[in-house]
Amino acid sequence: MKFICKCEDLRKEIQYASNFTTKRNSLSITSNVLLVNRNNTLTVKATDGKNGFVSSIEVNTVIPGSTTVLCDKLLDVLKNINDGIELEFTEENDNLSIKNSEESKFIINMRTVSADKFEDLMEAPEDDYFTIGQSLFFDMIDKTSYAVGHEDSRFFLTGVYIEYKNDRLVTVATDGKKLNCVRRQFDREIDEFVPSIVPVNFLSNLKMIGSGDGVLSLCFKNGYAFANIEGRFMYSYLITGNYPNYEKVIPKSFEYKATLNRDEILNAINLIAVTIEMKSKKIIFEINNDGIMISGEDSDGNSKNVVKCDYDGPEMKLSFNYNFLLDAIKRIDSDNISICFNNASTAIGLISDPESDYIFIIMPMQA
Repeated sequence: MKFICKCEDLRKEIQYASNFTTKRNSLSITSNVLLVNRNNTLTVKATDGKNGFVSSIEVNTVIPGSTTVLCDKLLDVLKNINDGIELEFTEENDNLSIKNSEESKFIINMRTVSADKFEDLMEAPEDDYFTIGQSLFFDMIDKTSYAVGHEDSRFFLTGVYIEYKNDRLVTVATDGKKLNCVRRQFDREIDEFVPSIVPVNFLSNLKMIGSGDGVLSLCFKNGYAFANIEGRFMYSYLITGNYPNYEKVIPKSFEYKATLNRDEILNAINLIAVTIEMKSKKIIFEINNDGIMISGEDSDGNSKNVVKCDYDGPEMKLSFNYNFLLDAIKRIDSDNISICFNNASTAIGLISDPESDYIFIIMPMQA
């Protein structure tokens, strides 16, 4: 096998492919990337057995053929070669040589493994895809995925729940202490699909590969998530388990609402947070018609800060994990936010003002 291509073109695809290979065992064939060189096209394939990736780039095919090479090692080599340099790749006798195609200033040799030993990837479904805008979908993922759980005992909470309901695409994530939900309507019609729990890594790889412009196609079928994006195909297993009824966690209505400036509350929480003991992470909101007094206790005393708000209700004392608050507020897009609640011991909602298509739910801490 022999082909010529620009370093940066191949580097990009190997970078993407590396996220779909096995990392713990360099002797496994799933640590390798498959290179198939035919008709001036190089196809790059990678899989760790549960996830898969396929892409292609234009090359100058000199001798067609295929082989596999350790993905991370190839990536390290390509990272140390400048953009704009054309590279000549030649594989024979279980060895891949890489050199400058114009001048032999360097030559790199890497061990290869026969392409016959590479695992077959799953076939892409021919139908059942729905197409949505990249930027809007990635925003949904940003607003939910950070709230997933990390406990092996509740593995079904480690992914993002995605369903299509009431003409809206819904993404949900929760770890039992916080829950984020986005219900978004798209201009394009979305066909019904089985509600699915999608691994965060798959969604992160989608965002990494995507430009944020244009569209992507998704399919959830037979226990797998499939995607076509920017001319690349990828898939991942879906997480099994019974996802909790998120609609029961989100209160149908809130009796009280305190509205305030997003940046002001963000700065106030950050200021108080630096004085709070790391173990407790508890911050206290005392809400009345004059504003919100934010405080946090530590071994050196008591710190306080007051933020103005628009509120008409009884005095209320709420306690939060300040990390949960900061994570949610940073993802609210509007200048103003509303803290919504019924009492000090039930779920508290954070929403944008004016209200949008997402809500962040936080369970309060004991006062």
